[in-house]
Amino acid sequence: MTLKSETAFEIPDGFTEAVGRGEFATRNGPFYEKEEGGQIIRAFRPDNRHLNGLGYVHGGMLMSFADSALARTVFHGSRKRGVTLKMNSEFLMPARPGEWVEAHCELVRETRSLAFVRGELKVKNRAIFKADAIFHFLREKEG
Repeated sequence: MTLKSETAFEIPDGFTEAVGRGEFATRNGPFYEKEEGGQIIRAFRPDNRHLNGLGYVHGGMLMSFADSALARTVFHGSRKRGVTLKMNSEFLMPARPGEWVEAHCELVRETRSLAFVRGELKVKNRAIFKADAIFHFLREKEG
């Protein structure tokens, strides 16, 4: 099953479209969010733009989406903006077009200048991707 970008689809309850994103995320979205248990869950529904030559969601798209979800989690937990210094990732299972992909992330620890965060991407209850990252907080005049 493949979807065109224009295909209408149902958004699960509680999710609203994320706003205030950069141009890269805008071109690859829309992304959706909801808050649950004090954490932000970010999600998207892949379409034809997101696929590799085999018809699965491209690994680069999963990595980009995970990076944005991890960054959002850092900001939500610390109220500070940061940039990715390092991100480790594991591809567990492929995602298919039309599936609802959710990012479940947590801020593990923060110091004065760094944030440590981890998360996983899920389709239903199936983990498809895991990542952990270190973010460097921007100083006020940098952000």
